[in-house]
Amino acid sequence: MTLAEDATTGAAAAPADEPSSKPQSGTAARIIGGVLLAALSGVMAGVAFEGPHIWPLIWIAFVPALVAQYYVLPHRWSGLGLGIAIGIMFQIYLGPGLSDGDVGWYLKIYGFWIALIVWLIVGRSRSFHERTGYRWFLISAPLGWVAIDFLRTTATEVAAGTWGMVAYTMYDRPAFLQPVSVFGIHGLNLLIFLVNWGLAGLLLARLQNRRPAWSPVAIPWRRAVVWASSVAVLVIAWGVSSVAMLHHPAATLRVAAIQPGSWTAAGGDISGATELRHDIAQTRVAAAQGAKLVVWREAGLDFDPQGPRGAVISKLAKQTHTYIAAGWHATEDGKRLNEVATFAPDGKLLGTYGKTHPGTFAGDYSDWRGHYLVYQAPFGKFGSIICFDLDFLDSARSVAKLGAQVIAVSSNDVQGIADKHYTHLVFRSIETRTSSVKADSTYDSAAIDPYGRILARHVTPDGSAYTLVADVPVGSGKSTYVSLGDWLGWVAVAATVGFGVLSVVTRVRRRRQTA
Repeated sequence: MTLAEDATTGAAAAPADEPSSKPQSGTAARIIGGVLLAALSGVMAGVAFEGPHIWPLIWIAFVPALVAQYYVLPHRWSGLGLGIAIGIMFQIYLGPGLSDGDVGWYLKIYGFWIALIVWLIVGRSRSFHERTGYRWFLISAPLGWVAIDFLRTTATEVAAGTWGMVAYTMYDRPAFLQPVSVFGIHGLNLLIFLVNWGLAGLLLARLQNRRPAWSPVAIPWRRAVVWASSVAVLVIAWGVSSVAMLHHPAATLRVAAIQPGSWTAAGGDISGATELRHDIAQTRVAAAQGAKLVVWREAGLDFDPQGPRGAVISKLAKQTHTYIAAGWHATEDGKRLNEVATFAPDGKLLGTYGKTHPGTFAGDYSDWRGHYLVYQAPFGKFGSIICFDLDFLDSARSVAKLGAQVIAVSSNDVQGIADKHYTHLVFRSIETRTSSVKADSTYDSAAIDPYGRILARHVTPDGSAYTLVADVPVGSGKSTYVSLGDWLGWVAVAATVGFGVLSVVTRVRRRRQTA
């Protein structure tokens, strides 16, 4: 499959050079069978994520959809294979969170729109592979998928950042995740896709020996074996290098995440004054346990702490000898500012960071985009990001580039993503080799070390107040990924453009030969 070709043509119809002289037999049965196989792929991929979290399924999840696309479905409908699979995967993955969120109805059926878009993109893929003898089957679609995933992390917030990236299914396998510090999350995404396409190639090559006349798959068995063997070598190399890169630094900093239980089902929405009292009391408890860095949730304060009312937090920081990163919000000219103010143990306000990736769909606004702040402390340097920031690849990396070794994350998650959102922070920590502490309003607070190990977490679907205290290593903030950024994403984009050009050239050549 080449995504670039189909993005260029923008059509899901059968290609002009598709052989269509023979009548198609059993079209309805083939469509039904293909749809069922695609739906099976979508369900397998969906339940591989946190929730059911049957993570091994992600390594084979897309094989049924590829069989549907390249063997079962009629040519004209082949794009349904991946379209339905990816749409169902996203609906299972994001559906609960979107249902809980304050978003339009059209976003709550996110999976449908994704299925439609993918169908349009991959509609001509089968024709490309038939014209090129399936030489590029193994790598064209995986690279294309990585390219699109990379580009959507550079687009607007509506593109959802890294949500739905298949690598997140592996969040609790730190012994297998360490090359992410070199390749970024795209590296593991690509590896997972290569395994799926390699296995699908083997199966399609076997099926072609008994294929009916309507399924012109032409993958030589020997080539499919070479593909599968090469992918196996890549997986082994990735795993061995990951184990070699995994270290166990000493935990030298005690941090705290203050989860006030702002939205608990039992208590409802607590007032700003009540929450502030909770934050103060919980901070005193954390400080009594030795916490030096205390993180409050996103938008917990309903006032600008840069003004006179911030004196209460300044006084608290001074009394408890802690650094406090406190989320606050204020409405200006109908715009909801969303920032985090950081106070030092001497009571001084060090600065206030505005969310780089505001949830504009939820009413957020920020005039600080891309302006990150890092603070020097006796234990090292630290900085803040806010909620949706952790779902993009630039925020944590930018803070690390400024020297941060610990990242304070303030969030205000909805119930439907409580079991998923904190898992993204595993990858941001590995990518940047920083420890991170996430303080949520109600559902999912966590502390994670620079190698992606979850040192402490409090995840509760029903919501609760909780004071999470943990000891974390002070990271280096240095990695190949921090230095080079999304280099693999750009490689994938360049390769996808190349496949797009190749697709056009081969299509023109075929038409000339036919003429």
